[in-house]
Amino acid sequence: MKSNRALHTLSLAAVLSLATLLVACGSSSTPVSSAPTPPPTPPVLTPTTTLQAETSNNTSAADSFTRQTNGNVGASNVSKGSLQSLLYSGSNTKMYVTWLGWFGRSDHMSVGYNSGDSAQVHRQVQDMISRGIQGAIAAWYGASTTSIESATQLLKSEAEANASNFEFAIMEDMGALGSAAASKGCDVTNQLISDLTYVASQYESSPAYMKFNGRPVLFFFGVDAYYVDWSRVVASIPGNPLLIFQGNGAFTRNPSEGGFSWVNIDSNDPFDPELTSQDSFYTAAQQASGRMAFGSAYKGFNDTLATWGTNRVIDQHCGQTWLQTFSEAGKFYSSSNQLPAMQIATWNDYEEGTAIEPGIDNCVYLTPSQSGTKISWTVNGGNENTIDHYTVFISTDGTNLTKVNDVPRGTHSLDLSQMNLSAATYSVYVKATGMPSFQNKMSPAIAYHPGDQPPAVSLDVSQTGSLTYAATVAASSGSIARSVIDFGDGTVVNEASASHTYTTVGTYLITAYGYDAAGASSVAVQQISVKPATSGVTIVTPGNGSTVNWPTPLVASANPGTPVSVMRVLIDGQQAYAASGDTLNTALKIFTGTHQLSVQALDNSGNVTATASLGVVAEPGDIPPIAKITFAALPNISPTTVLGCTATASDPDGFVISSQVRYSDGSQFFTPAALETFPSAGTYTATVTVMDQFGASNSTSATFTVGSGAAPAITPSLPLPQEQKPQQRPLQPLGPP
Repeated sequence: MKSNRALHTLSLAAVLSLATLLVACGSSSTPVSSAPTPPPTPPVLTPTTTLQAETSNNTSAADSFTRQTNGNVGASNVSKGSLQSLLYSGSNTKMYVTWLGWFGRSDHMSVGYNSGDSAQVHRQVQDMISRGIQGAIAAWYGASTTSIESATQLLKSEAEANASNFEFAIMEDMGALGSAAASKGCDVTNQLISDLTYVASQYESSPAYMKFNGRPVLFFFGVDAYYVDWSRVVASIPGNPLLIFQGNGAFTRNPSEGGFSWVNIDSNDPFDPELTSQDSFYTAAQQASGRMAFGSAYKGFNDTLATWGTNRVIDQHCGQTWLQTFSEAGKFYSSSNQLPAMQIATWNDYEEGTAIEPGIDNCVYLTPSQSGTKISWTVNGGNENTIDHYTVFISTDGTNLTKVNDVPRGTHSLDLSQMNLSAATYSVYVKATGMPSFQNKMSPAIAYHPGDQPPAVSLDVSQTGSLTYAATVAASSGSIARSVIDFGDGTVVNEASASHTYTTVGTYLITAYGYDAAGASSVAVQQISVKPATSGVTIVTPGNGSTVNWPTPLVASANPGTPVSVMRVLIDGQQAYAASGDTLNTALKIFTGTHQLSVQALDNSGNVTATASLGVVAEPGDIPPIAKITFAALPNISPTTVLGCTATASDPDGFVISSQVRYSDGSQFFTPAALETFPSAGTYTATVTVMDQFGASNSTSATFTVGSGAAPAITPSLPLPQEQKPQQRPLQPLGPP
């Protein structure tokens, strides 16, 4: 039985083998049909990121920080491209940023973080490094300003922890010398020597301190507002630092060994990016061989929210100012003639509207669409030169994203056919990754269903009342089974037609979604100016005859019946502010007193097409400052040299933002220190005018005699009659106290 079973098994195996052989040889005894080719297996979409990761704050700005009226964007998702790539081809320029360590103090605005928080400083340095920034230049206010000093020590520690690719330096600000100026008649030489000796011991000894050719670098900001005997300073301070001063004059003065460019506002035109000032700096730098040059770049400037502000503005032009200030260096430097370094103004001066920490707005928005398997998108609102590339994402749940591909700038479509997606509904997004430090912009999602062409959606928006708009979604082809309207201010309705009243004048994006029965969708996006329906210019706030205090909200709009290019604000007939578009929603500083406020609409040719005016009473409780001047002879310079000083001028309820001294020999000064060598011995008069942060002014005069190098003999100061004048910006505001 056992052997028969074995033979039977062997015979079955032989038969099966023979059958297999006959099939393999194409035997005709048993016809065999070919198996059909199976369809390609749909890919498994493996998420590579999330919608939250691609759109949430990836900067060191506080998550709670929101958009400001001075042009700072809220904390956002920004491009981490290297800033150096914005310069000329082949650049090896070192990239630095100006860093401020004063946030969290009661005398500065709240930005959602404390500069004295070590975790915050760590986030800032890591964010800087991720953008190709190689170091930070700290605005320093002296060791006695303990909060800023502590924050600067944290910056030092972070730089040391990243010393292989990050460094720091100190910029002595004039604010470090204010107390010494008041007590020493504006001669701050000894205080500066003390400060720089401290900096040498506490900072320059760090392995992470900025050095060029082995020498530590020191920057000076505004210190020329006071008198400094620089020969004594150079002879007294240790460490042999490289002294870098601000502006063109740095390349011809002693003891300067280099200069840095800054945001210089020489024009009353807010749309002037001030490139002429940059050109002057680079020209002076190239004529001064052997001296270091630190160029500058900035996104814009707007000090309307700074306590020391005077409504100075450089418009951002939706990112064009940022790009232009980088490219301007390329007119003077190249890969064979390198710009040594560049200082970005600034990393985090939120009060003057120059902060790049939260990102830069390029005003771009994307509208995606579908045709068969091809995804396309349009670029609207801003210039595409602010975009580096696009990325298409696909998702099965609207939360977890799979990257499909990157698409270069200038190309606006991608075919999904190669993905061989299974029959399901997917969410497709297009992300515009900005040029370095620009905000990244994510499109609204479209629902993609392979083989299904969604309806083509149109969006009609009309104004039906004051700040009230009706939106209607319709299909220009196909059929809409479900509609959604997003009014752009947080209001979303699941209707094909809806009416909505906005609470604030401004610019909004309305997004309409139309879905077919299978779930595929198309979108339409429309940007609207929300404003009152009344014709002409409407000033929503402030009201006529109202009392206002800084920051004074100004909300206005224009319906002149013709396109509006610019809206301009005049205070007492002088331009105080201007912005593109037909709505204004900003803050201004209106100086103390009774003023006429006018808002004008301008067309593309600059013609005024409509105007509205009203009167306001500003800062009625402001107490004027007290003008004072002291004098000291400086016989070491000449027998008739006198140092006048207004540093003892004071303000009972604020601080002095400008000082003017006019001597009877015809000279005048706009700094607290007024150093003059008079043509001869004799009797002279000084007339002093100081202004506080809200525009209240006070003047006095003093007569003094000079000669023989003796201390000036001074007659008592005489207060001068005060009168309110039309609001005018100080010629040289002093900046933060």
